[in-house]
Amino acid sequence: MQHTSGTRKWSEIKGLTAVTIDLGKKVGMVEDFYLDPQSHNVIGFIIKNGMFSHHSLSLSSIQGIGQDALTLTKEDALIKEQDNPALSSAFKGKDILSYRVLSEGGTVVGNLGNVLFNIELPQAIQVVGYELSGGLRQMISRQYPTFTAQQITRYGQDVLVIPDSVAAELMK
Repeated sequence: MQHTSGTRKWSEIKGLTAVTIDLGKKVGMVEDFYLDPQSHNVIGFIIKNGMFSHHSLSLSSIQGIGQDALTLTKEDALIKEQDNPALSSAFKGKDILSYRVLSEGGTVVGNLGNVLFNIELPQAIQVVGYELSGGLRQMISRQYPTFTAQQITRYGQDVLVIPDSVAAELMK
């Protein structure tokens, strides 16, 4: 799977400063994301804006995702999760990143290590793929086995299920 200019890894987005465009004010840091597993769409982010304080940010309020910051329209775009039912019922990235990848035949392929996003349109971010966590060879080369979001047949409670043929390619 090719890493293009419009594609960013979750590990590159997590921890970005969230800044308002209207006042140029830092309002927190990107801590997590919400995912609709049926469409592979990211539907929002969790912004940590205090020691124990978190707010949600829907994609419609995002202006852009740069190398150093995520920009949003204004501070009142930050909402409580319970104020948006779609966010409350969505998968959270931190949970998905603890998933194992399982073939339809029942073979554990590995653990998820990262998520790949298409961020060309900040109001329509999609998961385009997943990276497996790797061993020493992968960490040195920074080349991790990847598969596309479309290759997932099921999101389970704590596993992603992929076809046996995809699993065989990943285990080469």
